[in-house]
Amino acid sequence: MNKQDINKVVVRDAFVRETTAEMIENRQVDFVISSEAIDSYGTVFKMDGWDLKRYLQNPVVCYQHRSSTDNPDDLIGVSTLRIEDGKLIGRVTFEEADVNPKADKIFRKVQNGTLKMASVGARILDAHYGDEKAGENADVLYFDRAELVEWSVVSVGANPEAHKRNAQTLEEIRTALVVDVSVVEQEEIKVNENRSVEEAQIVINKNRI
Repeated sequence: MNKQDINKVVVRDAFVRETTAEMIENRQVDFVISSEAIDSYGTVFKMDGWDLKRYLQNPVVCYQHRSSTDNPDDLIGVSTLRIEDGKLIGRVTFEEADVNPKADKIFRKVQNGTLKMASVGARILDAHYGDEKAGENADVLYFDRAELVEWSVVSVGANPEAHKRNAQTLEEIRTALVVDVSVVEQEEIKVNENRSVEEAQIVINKNRI
């Protein structure tokens, strides 16, 4: 599957981790951006497939994804990224109160437990259905390469409309994968035009065994 065949952005929720006294003193909070666990969408982000270069050129953290507003206080801090114990961790350092009162209030709400979530945007570049021979789940979509676009501290996770857009995007990716495999294996797999994506994937998985 080539990059141009996918190139679609999906959104995932991220969750705050326990914060140490030293981190609080430095106005820092960690969020688990991603892991290799199967998420609620039936997808997995491969840790060695994250492309962080573009994000790290300007590693700002916003509030509620407000990166395009004319209020500079919606940019609440900057972040560093690291992979730890099979998880992609984002550490945000919030701006000081005298520079950004909104950032200070958000930081204090995170400390208080009122705010405990973030939202992550990732551009999917390459993906595949699970290969049972490699010990993967054939019903799971594995994202082999993904580019981190941005992440924001949010009051709640993805809303119903965002979940709907996510579902639509994932269906487009799944359809593209089925079509791609059917072309490569066209001598072995005949995908009926009236067959659903799920039915076509069952045929593809059977031919892989």
